[in-house]
Amino acid sequence: MPAVSVLLPVRNGGAYLAPALASLWRQTLRDFEVIAVNDGSTDDSGERLERHACREKRLRVIHLPASGLPTALNAGLAAARGRWIARQDADDLSRRRRFELQQGLLAAHPEIGVVGSRLRILPASPAWIGMRRWADWHNTLLTHEEMTRELLVDSPLAHGTSMFRRSVLERAGGWAERGWPEDVDLWLRLTALGVRLAKLPYVLYAWRQHMESATRRQERYTQERFDDLRLYTLRGGLLRGQTQVTVVGVGRGIRRWSARLERDGYEVRRLTESHPTAAAQSRLEAPALLVFGAPVARARWREALCRNGWREARDFMFVV
Repeated sequence: MPAVSVLLPVRNGGAYLAPALASLWRQTLRDFEVIAVNDGSTDDSGERLERHACREKRLRVIHLPASGLPTALNAGLAAARGRWIARQDADDLSRRRRFELQQGLLAAHPEIGVVGSRLRILPASPAWIGMRRWADWHNTLLTHEEMTRELLVDSPLAHGTSMFRRSVLERAGGWAERGWPEDVDLWLRLTALGVRLAKLPYVLYAWRQHMESATRRQERYTQERFDDLRLYTLRGGLLRGQTQVTVVGVGRGIRRWSARLERDGYEVRRLTESHPTAAAQSRLEAPALLVFGAPVARARWREALCRNGWREARDFMFVV
């Protein structure tokens, strides 16, 4: 049996399959299989995968009608034989030592359930300046604690970079189809089970940007659907049993969140402040949602509130 099973979901990824697969065949860890799940592609992805499978026996292909990413990943997981489950997207690239280093960390640290890595944005074009800012933020979050406290900001561990213990995926029930970002949904369910996250401090993955990518085309990744996930999580945690909430921030973010919470029946206390001055903190009541997109602003508020005895996730949380 292979040590590692790589789940490679494919939806109309034919133009990028050759370099993506080549980056896998170059891995220094050789004991792995690739489960490519053709998720209802309407281009020639299925035919390309079958041709690659004829040349490379480690590649197995599953063809599904268009079912969505969680279903495709669960089909791959059901067919996988490895103890370790790795992810890669069909338009991305992995560095040569990625699997070696990730499997080594998981083997040496039984307390870790999933490990990612730092990444870079491909291509290095000014058109993707927003994604490069996101990558800079992602790459600063290395510890379990740093990642989990930002889970309602964005995905702090890029899905395509991840390698899991099969046992933790099975304990969580695999991926869930709830119409919102499946990666953050999974991180929240895993951490609720006590699973610890890790991230290697090396750039081992290249996330390709193009206008046909799932993050730009699928409704599950829109702000509204992410807000659905955020509010679902808050109702089970910070806002459990609450009817009032303080929303702190400036501009469009505080207006959006105030309107959403009021629509859901909460009494909202708005605090339009950008800095945690003594006067601002004196008017702050728990539970509080702090709506700040800039990492430096979150760090400033987090430091001030924790210094004054507030506890993150119990008294306040950050959203964007």
